[in-house]
Amino acid sequence: MTHMAFFCSGCRYRVEAYPDWTAKQVAEALWRGGIERANNPNGNTPGMKGPDDISLIYAGQVMDPARKLETYHVPPGCKVMIAIEKAKLAPGAKPDPDSAYWN
Repeated sequence: MTHMAFFCSGCRYRVEAYPDWTAKQVAEALWRGGIERANNPNGNTPGMKGPDDISLIYAGQVMDPARKLETYHVPPGCKVMIAIEKAKLAPGAKPDPDSAYWN
């Protein structure tokens, strides 16, 4: 069994995931693994309503949901990935009011 760790909205999520999984499969595992319960719908963006609203980032690259993690050279057991709401990556998106961006 391989676990990978993702940081999302100040929390660390550890889920079972493998390099031969697609980014979409990993986003679904993250959603079931706790992001659904911790989601804040009161920010500047609509919030995450499902795994399709999650973007994954590794080594500065936003991962295509259809591509496997191994195509981004993500090693088994990787602990340094980011999961972020897709709307926050859209052009013109603003950080949440309580974000460290404003400090």
